[in-house]
Amino acid sequence: MIDFGKEFATLVRFGLVGLANTGLSVGLMFLLDLTGWPVAVYTTIAYGAGIICSFLLNRWFTFREGKDRQATRMLRFVVTTLALLGFVQVIQYFCIDVLRTGKPWGIAIAMAFYTGMGFIVNRIWVFNKTRTST
Repeated sequence: MIDFGKEFATLVRFGLVGLANTGLSVGLMFLLDLTGWPVAVYTTIAYGAGIICSFLLNRWFTFREGKDRQATRMLRFVVTTLALLGFVQVIQYFCIDVLRTGKPWGIAIAMAFYTGMGFIVNRIWVFNKTRTST
């Protein structure tokens, strides 16, 4: 049976980690935008830094996982994150270049997708304590 109170607490912790990752990523994006690099390049770099921070904080703080199956979890996390990053790039392109929403809106819409799907996939597949197989 699902303990909704526990799941809500996990969601709140995920949100706090997300705020930290978002602050890191947005700060890097802002700085790297000043270089004149393409959006796809500097958002990928910023997400990369966020990925490392996110895995460590989500493993330790959000989902309270120990060191068991760390390599498997890291592989799943990287696969999940790279897939989501691919979707983010498509969403950003569509919003910024096709719909002409502007960079801030395109990036924000993509981040919202990344955050929502990230919680779902990480909760079900990456950090699922009941999962016994690798």
